[in-house]
Amino acid sequence: MTFRVLSLDGGGVWSLIQVKALIALYGENTTGHRVLRDFDLVAANSGGSLVLGALAEDLSLKQVLALFQDEETRRNLFSPTSKITDTLLRRLTGLGAKYSAAHKLEAIGELLPNCGGKTLAEAGADIRGPSGDPIRMLIVAFDYDRRRATFFRSARTEGPNWGDGAAASITLAQAIHASTNAPFTYFDAPAEFPGRADRYWDGAMAGCNNPLLAALTEAATLDQNLSDVRVLSLGTGSVKLPLAGADKETSPLFLRRRHPGLANDLRLVATSILDDPPDAATFIAHALTGGGKGLEMPAVSRIVRMSPMIQPVRDAAGVWSPPGGVTLKQFEALTRIDMDALEQWQVEMISGYCDLWLAGKVPNQPIRANGDTLAAEVGYGDFPSAQNVWRGVLEAGMESGPGHAPIGGAPVRQIEEGLSVHAAGMAPNA
Repeated sequence: MTFRVLSLDGGGVWSLIQVKALIALYGENTTGHRVLRDFDLVAANSGGSLVLGALAEDLSLKQVLALFQDEETRRNLFSPTSKITDTLLRRLTGLGAKYSAAHKLEAIGELLPNCGGKTLAEAGADIRGPSGDPIRMLIVAFDYDRRRATFFRSARTEGPNWGDGAAASITLAQAIHASTNAPFTYFDAPAEFPGRADRYWDGAMAGCNNPLLAALTEAATLDQNLSDVRVLSLGTGSVKLPLAGADKETSPLFLRRRHPGLANDLRLVATSILDDPPDAATFIAHALTGGGKGLEMPAVSRIVRMSPMIQPVRDAAGVWSPPGGVTLKQFEALTRIDMDALEQWQVEMISGYCDLWLAGKVPNQPIRANGDTLAAEVGYGDFPSAQNVWRGVLEAGMESGPGHAPIGGAPVRQIEEGLSVHAAGMAPNA
C-alpha cells in the first residue's frame, strides 16, 4: 500500500508559496484537515511547520495564506529584539539578531488558539489519513545544548531494529517555536519553554531545512518499504545563478564571487544552511526510494518536488535572461528578499512570482539539475507537470466516501500584478 508524505520546507514568509501550491491542488476554500487527510505523514521545518500548524488548526487554505499576506501578523511574529548587544553588533558588522524569540512563542499561540496548546498527538488525533489511522506529524528542530537534530513526533516509533523514538510532550505551538527559531541574523536567543531545560534552534541548523530525509527516516522506522513511499515535497523558492566570469561580475543574473574574510565568511556560514540542503535532500531521497524504477510515465520519481526557482534562463545562443517576462530590476530585487519579508511590496513580489510559477512561466525546482546550464536533468521542470503527476498519485489511491472526494483543485492563475507593485521603488529597498 502506498505511504503518502507531505514535506514542507522552511523559508519564513516565503512559505506562502507552499500555501499557494496547495490552493492550486485543492482550491482556496478547502480546509486544513481535508488536505492533511490525504497523507500518512507530514514533516515540516521552520516556516513549513507554521503552515502545518495552520492546517492542523483547520483553517481554510485562503485563511492560511492570509496569515502570511497580512503585514501586522508578520510583524507580530518578527517582533524587534530589545537586546542592545545584538543591535550594536548588527550596526557594526551587518550580523546580529533582529527579532525577539520570546515574543514569537506568544504570537504563534495567538495564531493557533484551538490546537496550539495541544500536544502533536492531540492535535492530530481526529485527522485520519488514507490508512484510517491518525496522521503522523513530525517537526524538526536543532537541540542547542546537545548540538544535534531533534524530531518532535506526534506518535512513538519503536522496534528491535530502530530503538525508541518517543512522542513529543511539548505543545504544537512550542514545537513550531523551536523549529522556526533561526539564529545569527534572525532571533536573539534559543527557543525555551517554561519549566523545561531544553533549548532549540531552527531545524535548518541540523541540515533539515528541507525535512524530506527526516520524513523518509521516519517512514523507514515505521517499517515502510521506501519504494512504496510517495512524497509531495513543497519548497519555498530558491535562488540559483550561474557563476560569473570576470566580464559578468556586475550582472544580477550571475553569482558574484565573494572576497574571503571574517565578515563575509561568517555571513556565508549563517546563510548557507538554507542553500544546498533543499537541493541535495531531494536527489538523495530520489535515490533512496528507487529513482524512477517501476514507475509509469509521466512519473519519473517517487518524489514530486514543487518549488519555484529564481534563476535566469539561457537561449539557444547561450544568452541568459530573466524568466517569465520578469525585468532585470525585478529579478535582482527578488534575489535579495530575505525570509523575513516584512514589507508589503516584498510579499507582493513573492506572491506575483509564485503565480508565474503556478502558470508554468518560470522554472520549477527539479530533482537534479545541470550545475552549469541549470537545465533539469531529473524531475519536473515546471509546476503544471509536477501538479499533473501528483494528481495521478492521489487518484491512483483515492477512495470514494466522506473526506476522500476527488480533488477539483483551482484553475492556475496568471497574475503578474505583484511583480509590478512599487516596481519603481524597488532598488532603494533592495
